[in-house]
Amino acid sequence: MGNDLTVIMYHYVRQLEETRYPAIKARRTSEFRFQVHHIKNNYHPVTILDVVNCVRTGDPLPPKAVLLTFDDGYIDHYVNVFPILFDAGIQGAFFPPVAPISRAELLDFNRIHFALAAERNHEELGEFLDQEIRAYRQEYSLKSPEDYRTEWTKPNRFDLAETIYVKRMLQVVLPEGLRNIISRKLFARFVSVDEVSFCAELYCTTAQLKLMQASGMYVGSHGDSHCWLNAVDDATQRQEIENSLEFLRGIGSPVDDHWVMCYPYGAWNEPLLSTLREYRCSVGFTTEFGTAQLGINNPLLLPRLDTNDIPVG
Repeated sequence: MGNDLTVIMYHYVRQLEETRYPAIKARRTSEFRFQVHHIKNNYHPVTILDVVNCVRTGDPLPPKAVLLTFDDGYIDHYVNVFPILFDAGIQGAFFPPVAPISRAELLDFNRIHFALAAERNHEELGEFLDQEIRAYRQEYSLKSPEDYRTEWTKPNRFDLAETIYVKRMLQVVLPEGLRNIISRKLFARFVSVDEVSFCAELYCTTAQLKLMQASGMYVGSHGDSHCWLNAVDDATQRQEIENSLEFLRGIGSPVDDHWVMCYPYGAWNEPLLSTLREYRCSVGFTTEFGTAQLGINNPLLLPRLDTNDIPVG
């Protein structure tokens, strides 16, 4: 028998109507507050240490155990999430990448998110992308936009087809260097030319994460640059892990006794799992949909539910 654990995944949590980008895909703060109330009444919130002890020693989890996780290190987590969790007596597990917080580097996927939020007509973004593909086609040996569209313009349970096309092309399909070039152009055209100021508005600071950690929250690893860890070599995987662990030590998060990995984009491979074991990682969270069963699931490959899978009112 496994110990069932519901792990809920959050990203942006903000009162959308009061922000400059109300079209960003986010959980409203009021909805999050409702979800926390719902969780306290229907689940048994546990801590990261509870999960680690269950994995390591078999200590049982309570019935209907739940853990709340927050990816990407957004200022939302400090301003909106942390006070609600603190008041409710619930530990949140927060997973910030290092680059945007320590080096003010805006991440490509955030460039894409806010371009999609700033320009409601995603067909215009798709047309811009098609033009860029044509312009760089010979230099990068690309397919035609029509060929890419045939393969990638498909909806999923959260996004329309044109939105998925823009996301997939700029997140994984095009060569990494070109993705960065086009994402920067897209952001500059539809959002802002001042990425440093945008970073300061979007992400937590080191001091804020220290305070959250010291106040009972958990801060774990989300790598350094938020790259697809299954698409880089072993040396890069190791550097991503080492940079992240150094960052976590700096904010007081435990990394010598136990630490937890949350894979950017949910991406992993077998060499990465071997490296994580070498660095004494206890638990890893994917983006695979499902309820985790500790004792049955690989502890480095635990699935999660999305916040959209929990009632909001």
